[in-house]
Amino acid sequence: MPGLSHEERALVEIVEGAIHCKDCGASYPIEEGVPRMLPSDGERGPATAHRWTHFDGDVPEYEENFQDMVEPVSAKEYLGKLVLDAGCGFGRHAYFAARYGAEVVALDSSAEAVMAANSNCGHLQRVHVVQGDLENPPFRTDLFDAVFCFGVLHHLEDARRAFGALKPWVRPNGLLQVWVYGPRQGSIAHVSKWLHGTANAMGDEQLHAFSRGLASGLRVFSHTPFRVLQHTPILRSFVTHLPAHDHHKWPFDVVVADIYDRLRVPVTTYITGEMLERWYADEGYADIRVTRRVRNTESFRGVGTRR
Repeated sequence: MPGLSHEERALVEIVEGAIHCKDCGASYPIEEGVPRMLPSDGERGPATAHRWTHFDGDVPEYEENFQDMVEPVSAKEYLGKLVLDAGCGFGRHAYFAARYGAEVVALDSSAEAVMAANSNCGHLQRVHVVQGDLENPPFRTDLFDAVFCFGVLHHLEDARRAFGALKPWVRPNGLLQVWVYGPRQGSIAHVSKWLHGTANAMGDEQLHAFSRGLASGLRVFSHTPFRVLQHTPILRSFVTHLPAHDHHKWPFDVVVADIYDRLRVPVTTYITGEMLERWYADEGYADIRVTRRVRNTESFRGVGTRR
């Protein structure tokens, strides 16, 4: 039988093949271990510089970031749960959800993202990478114990619609968790607008070179001063206002990739805490908790229980 090795008496991954629907006749190829299940009218996700990112799960900052993202839910609560990582990127959140005992389906519409996620998480038996549409994922409804969508909604054309589209895939009493950008103000808003305008005129290679230049500048003028002076009482209040200072802990290539992706994919909606609470309430979630997260700029984490 496909997927079963009689000699090894074990389940095996199907690396090449297809998934067929007996009801509608649709067929979806499995390429390099990843089911390609975008609908025929589905939009492919953009290129990502994280296709060059090699994830190291032993770097403590990655795990700290995951724990910070899922607050106020404890990471240990994922034990034994079936989880959907909606918009998985290169797989860092799926990796740790699986490490904490969840069975994780990592979904993304970008071909480059799912290949990066598969490269970084493919060795974990509890992570299953799928290319599909976040607003119309190829799963039956009421399936997942938890769905998390971190850093995605604010990039979508209709963030509110996408938020609502996630609900059917959460089982009753399951959790929906999101993390979104809050409003940008003052000089940060002006700089961000200028950078996105500049990036729109660049090709991929030019933008990648531009991102490396910005990352080098941050290393010299923000990351290094913060790392050196963060424990100095007099100067701490100054260095904590340096741009993207909290990225000092990431490898240089990850900083480059993060800058590239933020510039390549525009932010269409900045979401306030009040907006996020209203979205959860309008969709009928219970036990709604929205918390403010400030790392250079404002963002919000939300979690609610589907009734």
